[in-house]
Amino acid sequence: MGRSDTAERQGRIELELMEERAAALRRISETLESLIDQLQALRARIGDVHWSTRSPEVTEYRELRRRAVKYRWYLEVQREALGLHPDHRLDEFYPVPDPL
Repeated sequence: MGRSDTAERQGRIELELMEERAAALRRISETLESLIDQLQALRARIGDVHWSTRSPEVTEYRELRRRAVKYRWYLEVQREALGLHPDHRLDEFYPVPDPL
């Protein structure tokens, strides 16, 4: 096995890694979009409530929001892993609704 074979294999591995990182970014962004959509729909059903209100819908909202915040962070980390510059506009494209 020569140097060119080794370089070619390394290049293929690096390409596969980059493809997997891009696929992970897509999965994360799709999950985040879904969570945001669910939050917006649930918020519309709940309406204005006091933060201390206890109900299954309020509990669900808080859990969905916790997951959305986590996935928003995953998105930022994955973008950095791909070498994409930090984009402060992510909050414009993925606006996680405010807490209750």
